[in-house]
Amino acid sequence: MGLHRKTIELIETSQEILLEHRPMTVRQVYYQLVSRQVIENSKSSYQSVSNALVIARQERIIPWDWIDDRLRRPRTVSMWDGLADFAETAIHAYRRNVWADQEGLVEVWLEKDALSGIFEDILEPYGITLNVGRGYDGWTSIYKASLRYEDVEGVVVLYFGDFDPSGEDMVRSLRERLAFFQSCPEIIKMALTHDDIIRYNLPPDFTKKTDTRAKGFIAKYGDVSVELDALPIDILRQRIIEGIETYMDIGALNQTKQLEDIERHEVLMALTGHKHKC
Repeated sequence: MGLHRKTIELIETSQEILLEHRPMTVRQVYYQLVSRQVIENSKSSYQSVSNALVIARQERIIPWDWIDDRLRRPRTVSMWDGLADFAETAIHAYRRNVWADQEGLVEVWLEKDALSGIFEDILEPYGITLNVGRGYDGWTSIYKASLRYEDVEGVVVLYFGDFDPSGEDMVRSLRERLAFFQSCPEIIKMALTHDDIIRYNLPPDFTKKTDTRAKGFIAKYGDVSVELDALPIDILRQRIIEGIETYMDIGALNQTKQLEDIERHEVLMALTGHKHKC
């Protein structure tokens, strides 16, 4: 299939990006291409990347499962091939409550669903809840969070969102709305920050003038907005882990996991009468 030189360049660079981390959404690949100055930050460039990634998968240059689509997912019904199969599921599903052995509680809140796959993979071993707001979180979500935080001392929320007028305001909004339910966790914006933009030379976009918070934001930071997706994946992963391990007792977590392994074997014995094979 004959392809334009620019399309070939997009596919080859996208392949390099996906070899470093996968799966990724089209939007994530797009921002990594912008960060590498392969394309400019524009709607037409995004469409070019989307088209190039379709061609790359149709031509088997990039595997289909390297690109994630978090919005269009089938809702399947869980089934098993008998009790032995179910027992295997049960043994892998068992998780001891890590927070019973921690002095506080740590949660991660994320503005955008497109990045949730990266966060889920990192948070899972730590047993940390991920709350995806998709912009300003809804009141029902805020209320349910306040219930999770009831009677818990030392709640810390690590927040990750865009650097733009709304992204900077979301922490304030979250703090105030949780306070409505008499819930006052410590909320820390881990990324994206103005320092990140400067330090990693992230590709800027103009602030949306239709945002009612734009005037004050521009007066403070200038006419610059950058999405969280633009932060290099390895830097984002490092930031998440550093935040977690700053506020969690990792020694206590390791002890909990050791006890969990013992109890997992006990669960399998109770279900099947056989020891679990590693």
